[in-house]
Amino acid sequence: MTGTVKEKAEASVYTTAELARAAGVTRRTVMHYAELDLLPPDQVTASGRGLYHPYSLRLLRDLMDMRALGMTLEEARDMVTLRRATHDPDGTYRRDWTREDIPIDDGRLQALHARLRAVNDAYARQAENLARFDRWLSKRFTGGQSQHQE
Repeated sequence: MTGTVKEKAEASVYTTAELARAAGVTRRTVMHYAELDLLPPDQVTASGRGLYHPYSLRLLRDLMDMRALGMTLEEARDMVTLRRATHDPDGTYRRDWTREDIPIDDGRLQALHARLRAVNDAYARQAENLARFDRWLSKRFTGGQSQHQE
């Protein structure tokens, strides 16, 4: 099974095209995020080719999710910056990070925290609404019996 996503996740680096393919986005999306400094390459070859460590796949997926949740590019950039400052390139949490490792001022961090709380609160409200609709639809169409009962 040469070239599967699982094998690539264990690879030491991704090219831009490989990262895009693994995340299910276009190569141009990865290049655009690199140009905006949202997801710069972890390494650049002598010929100028961008290479990404495996953790970049998670960061790219997180960027896509943050954008889908309505976060701004600046908020998404701060999230990636925060993650990269507190994690090793393989995604392992760095217990030795200090505040000086994070190049984001306190005001922006507080604004980001407030935004994340607002998004999380909205998500919790929607999860409750979806559960309520599911219960209603289950009662309406299955006579109160769950479709997943054994």
